[in-house]
Amino acid sequence: MLFSFPFYTVNAAKTPKTKQIKLSILAPEGTTWMKIMHQFNAELKKETKETIEFKIYAGGVSGDEVDVIRKMKIGQIHAGGFTGVGLGQIVPAIRVLELPFIFKTYDEVDAVTSHLKTYFEKEFEKKGFVFLGWAEAGFVNIYANKPVTTVQDLKSIKIWAWEGDVLVKALADAYGVVPVPLAITDVLTSLQTGLIDSFYAPPLGAIALQWFTKVKYMTNPVMANATGAMIMTQQMFSKLSPEEQKILKRVSEKYSKTIIQATRKDNNDSYAVLSKQGIKFVEAPEQEVKKLQETSLKVQKALTGKLYSQDLLNKVLKQIEAYRSKQKPKPPVKPSPKPKKPVTPTPPEA
Repeated sequence: MLFSFPFYTVNAAKTPKTKQIKLSILAPEGTTWMKIMHQFNAELKKETKETIEFKIYAGGVSGDEVDVIRKMKIGQIHAGGFTGVGLGQIVPAIRVLELPFIFKTYDEVDAVTSHLKTYFEKEFEKKGFVFLGWAEAGFVNIYANKPVTTVQDLKSIKIWAWEGDVLVKALADAYGVVPVPLAITDVLTSLQTGLIDSFYAPPLGAIALQWFTKVKYMTNPVMANATGAMIMTQQMFSKLSPEEQKILKRVSEKYSKTIIQATRKDNNDSYAVLSKQGIKFVEAPEQEVKKLQETSLKVQKALTGKLYSQDLLNKVLKQIEAYRSKQKPKPPVKPSPKPKKPVTPTPPEA
């Protein structure tokens, strides 16, 4: 979940027997994600008769995702909700799910993540973590203070890149773009000072973080789907009883689905919010999109054997192909690019 803004700590009263799981999440209080996390925590306490609960550190109070992972490894934090960037620090192969232009619809995302869930559970287990469930930030667009519809436009802006994100760096290098690497917690300030004038994010993230207030345009098409997941250290998980472990996994799976569906709805609704707030939607010409796709394909091949294996990439692509072959054609994920008057853009395909 790609979000950090104000800093909050959520505390809950606990009984003497309560095992407290310290969980960090970049999402700010008041967002859909945090509302669902509170529901998740309440149900977890109820199901375990308050023998376990989360102590939630929201809004980036624990630092950027790299900081949180470091704290998890030394036992200061026990669990967290992460974007693909953070997850990739532990299991680099998960970034295969964020390659540009491989997904067109949410259904395709679901087909792949459900197919590979067991695989990634095992990969995180090898690194000392328990995979509790998928999440996602959503399909990503580029936002800027001027229309960005060509590769040359992309080269002319001061765009943010998440510091330490090897996938974005590889893409930027291939596109000929020189981004400004920053922690996600520094993006808003950098937009305010002019250090950067553009960024990439799902629409909901752009709103939740207030980044959209510093730009004027959003570019279609979407570039990629930003994945996410909740994980927990094996060290903390092993302190729970077998019954508590079972309940935690079951409730986590339930709320994983809830968060994903709510995020998708809010992302769809966010296009209308952005339009009403004055953000203009611009469409990259087909030939320019083709250039981006061709370059992205080269990066996809270049990262094979570095971030992910050829076998894993093949599984992802074959699963998408198999899904598409069974479905009626659906429109790709995108808002209406050319609103003529106050408009509610066409939301992404659910």
